[in-house]
Amino acid sequence: MKNDDARLGEIADRTGYQLRRVDMLSMEALQDEMSKLGVPAGRATALAYIGLHPGCDQTELGNVLGINRASTMAAVNNLVSIGVVERRPGRDRRSNALHLTEAGHRLRAEVVQLTADHEEWFFASLTTDERTELRRLLLKIRQAHKSVEPRLPASKRALLRRVK
Repeated sequence: MKNDDARLGEIADRTGYQLRRVDMLSMEALQDEMSKLGVPAGRATALAYIGLHPGCDQTELGNVLGINRASTMAAVNNLVSIGVVERRPGRDRRSNALHLTEAGHRLRAEVVQLTADHEEWFFASLTTDERTELRRLLLKIRQAHKSVEPRLPASKRALLRRVK
């Protein structure tokens, strides 16, 4: 890795570049683990949100995940097809309320445990204090730039979240 960084020159010295590389490593390993559960990481995020917000609709879900309507529909259709989410009548005729099925609750619990285990493994090279500090700093940066995120087009936000 050092050799590759050296070949990239000053670009490799950028914090953003290093964040992106760490994200890629983490997400690749997480995707491998999630595939054992039969659900991609992005869809697992949708599953987790629906579990925390029973009765939410697809519009809300898409807005929270930062994905367009078609991607949201595809994600929900997939979760419905594997039997972990069900659509119920929503607040009006045009919307559906999303709820986890019993299988969905079980899968959500597995996802929560798997992501906790993954995080423990992936960040094992950091002490507990370093993990806490890293999380604090990342949240500080996100909060400082919170006004930027809504201006990103949905297609860019979807790429950032790997929901597809």
